[in-house]
Amino acid sequence: MQPISFTSLALLTGMVIATSLNAFAQSPLEEDLRAHEDFFRARMHDYQQWLAQTELAHIFYADSVAVSPQKVTLFLRAAYQGSRVCDSLQCAWERLEQENFRQYGQHFRERLLRKWAFLAEIHEEQAEVVVRCHEPAHFLMRIRSEQGRILREGRSVRGNAFQVSLPTASAMRSVNLGEGRATIPDQQASVVSAKARRFLINYYKPKGTPILWRARLDTSFVTFSEFVLEVTHLSHEICPDGYYEYHRISVWCTQRGADTELNWEFQGKYGSGIFFPPRKNDYKDLSVKYKENLEEYQQRLFKRLVDHLIRQ
Repeated sequence: MQPISFTSLALLTGMVIATSLNAFAQSPLEEDLRAHEDFFRARMHDYQQWLAQTELAHIFYADSVAVSPQKVTLFLRAAYQGSRVCDSLQCAWERLEQENFRQYGQHFRERLLRKWAFLAEIHEEQAEVVVRCHEPAHFLMRIRSEQGRILREGRSVRGNAFQVSLPTASAMRSVNLGEGRATIPDQQASVVSAKARRFLINYYKPKGTPILWRARLDTSFVTFSEFVLEVTHLSHEICPDGYYEYHRISVWCTQRGADTELNWEFQGKYGSGIFFPPRKNDYKDLSVKYKENLEEYQQRLFKRLVDHLIRQ
């Protein structure tokens, strides 16, 4: 019997791995999310860490998670305890919504939902955030995504008491990590969105790990003026320590007369492995340990994207 060469063994191993991966492949929007309930509950603690990092933990805390077949709901409650706590939570919420939109042209609710979807590693349509308070009055805000639009609905108390200290400017600077906005002159929003998507796909396609893996791209969520790009099987992009990386980029375009406003949100995770990239539940948020690296990388990539769009 002839011995198996190293090349033949490598090819055979690759075929087995590919067959195994294909056997378990499933559309993320079709799977029953209840099978991953423990994972989602663990991500609630990551969300609380993000609240602390962005100086919002004195206003909200991650209270619980509910999982249905196609939806994962994170419940936030008031961190402040005292008289008229629901009035205070409503006033804090309204200030954050107004100030965030004034400074960055984005509603605060969008940040909350997108961060939860990212940490839970699900599509935004599968994510939901509920901000609620039951005593002594009732305040509830439900945040969800529908056809690319992030909506809110709920019930508010009619009080004007503001009982918590809210360092709005500082909190907004911290929350804004990994974001960018630019004006692309004399182009339609749908055209800019399509060009931006092609640019990022071409940017990531040749990347991967030093051995074994090529980058894997998921571009399944796309509308005429918005898309989300998820990339796994990366390394040596942001993290200087050689961990595997997972990038998620959200891009949405808005028509402003003859020009297009381009908005971008970049988030990333890292994790370790021996021969294979880690399962997604082994990844940690890059913005916690590698904040400066993340910010530098996304700013550089965003500038390249904007320069490309303006030249086209």
